Amino acid sequence: MTESQDDWKARYKGLARENERLQHDLSEQQKRIRSLSGQLVVGLRGRNSALDADLDQLHQLLKNKQGGEGLDKVYRDIEKHVRRLDAQHQSVARDIRVAIERWLAQLRDLSHSESFSNLLKNVERRLPDTSEHLYKLSSLLLEMIELQKGLLPAIKDSDLPAFSLSGTGGDDAVDLELLVSQIASEMLQLIEALNVEGSGLELARGLIQRIEAGLKATDIPGVMSDLVRLTRLSAGLEHQEFENYLLNLNEQLTFVQQFLAQNHSDQQQSYLVHQQLDQRVRQDVTKLSHSMRESQDLQTLKRAVASQLRSIMQTMDEYRQREDERESRMQQRYESLLQKVDQMESEAARVKSRMEEEQLRARTDPLTGLPNRSSYDDYLRKELGRWERYGTTFSVAVIDLDLFKMINDRFGHLAGDKVLRLVARVLRQQLRGSDFIARYGGEEFVIVFPSTAVQDARAAADKLREAVISSPFNFKGEPVQVSASIGITQVVVGDDSDQLFARADQALYAAKGQGRNQVVCN
Repeated sequence: MTESQDDWKARYKGLARENERLQHDLSEQQKRIRSLSGQLVVGLRGRNSALDADLDQLHQLLKNKQGGEGLDKVYRDIEKHVRRLDAQHQSVARDIRVAIERWLAQLRDLSHSESFSNLLKNVERRLPDTSEHLYKLSSLLLEMIELQKGLLPAIKDSDLPAFSLSGTGGDDAVDLELLVSQIASEMLQLIEALNVEGSGLELARGLIQRIEAGLKATDIPGVMSDLVRLTRLSAGLEHQEFENYLLNLNEQLTFVQQFLAQNHSDQQQSYLVHQQLDQRVRQDVTKLSHSMRESQDLQTLKRAVASQLRSIMQTMDEYRQREDERESRMQQRYESLLQKVDQMESEAARVKSRMEEEQLRARTDPLTGLPNRSSYDDYLRKELGRWERYGTTFSVAVIDLDLFKMINDRFGHLAGDKVLRLVARVLRQQLRGSDFIARYGGEEFVIVFPSTAVQDARAAADKLREAVISSPFNFKGEPVQVSASIGITQVVVGDDSDQLFARADQALYAAKGQGRNQVVCN
């Protein structure tokens, strides 16, 4: 009898240790879930402030092992963001549909043949589906370009007014020149804005060269066709890609929620079963003790002890079977969760990399490749912070191209854009590695000279001015004279970003007033 009691105690302790191990496994799973939530927060940060807040709250709730209504609310909020992105997608689809319908109407006005009208009707029938599924858009655009190109062979180059910078071809030549120049300028800006990688780089360079060499009206359909190919090769449809990622994220979060709910339910059930086991074993032990006290006969006592031990063994076997089944279910769910975690970590890393690229593009001027005004504001804020803490002086220069409007009016916006790109390249080549340059807007640039007093900055600015005016700019073989006026100021106590820029801007206007192509300090 003593050996049976010892065996029962050993098995009971073993079950208690097994239960502790299962509790530890559950804790490790919850750690992986919290790690997943952290990866998701990092991967999605920066797209939407409200979404950032909800993901941070989700991460905090999981980190603190909280659930219930708070967790449900966060899931509902994330679902709202996904629905809002879907609404934005629908708005874009409507805009695309309206634009293509207008294009179709213009093509219909160019030809009244029945065969051409039937081709347009075929395109029109596919338009609703295409505007809803944007990945089909490029093929539809290519088809429409081919349709438009089919109308052009009837028009000979000799029938069109000449495209010349001198504008001597009459009013029609001037109108056509202006139209083609505007189209070419828009094409260049579109190419600059595309996120081109790999095989698209060669195509992009070729397009830029063709456009800058000068376009004729009959060249436009071919260039448009290549531009559509370039758009398709680029990172396009990023909005849809991010939307799909959010939808996939929502599914993964739902899976995590189900995992937590199932584990919580199993944990509660295991606790109840453990209590029942304890209660039944105590009852059997009590009966066994009662039989030992009341029994007057050895055989009767043996039968009573054997019966109670069988009952205890049956109870423990049932408990073990339930625990095995629960552990098997939990292991399957755990393996599924690990697969989801690995998948989401990989996806979050990819999206994070793409978002970093997009953030860099959002801070870069697409025409010149220089940092934009937003980048300048951030950089100047940091410089002012260093100035306030350590007294490290610096100077700011504002550069404006002289009579730039005359360049646009005489040669067209295409020439103006080319001049801006070339000037940006000249300025950047003349600066030190520590200097910061940005395109402030239009034909205006701004430079920050760190750790530089105003006189040293003036000397550097004068070299920039000489480099600009001595650079050989030309457009279609005709020289274009370019000069720049520069205003400089040095930071003083009490300056904020607006005051600093305003002083440099005043110096710039003084340089303009003194005859342009000057450097003035304020």
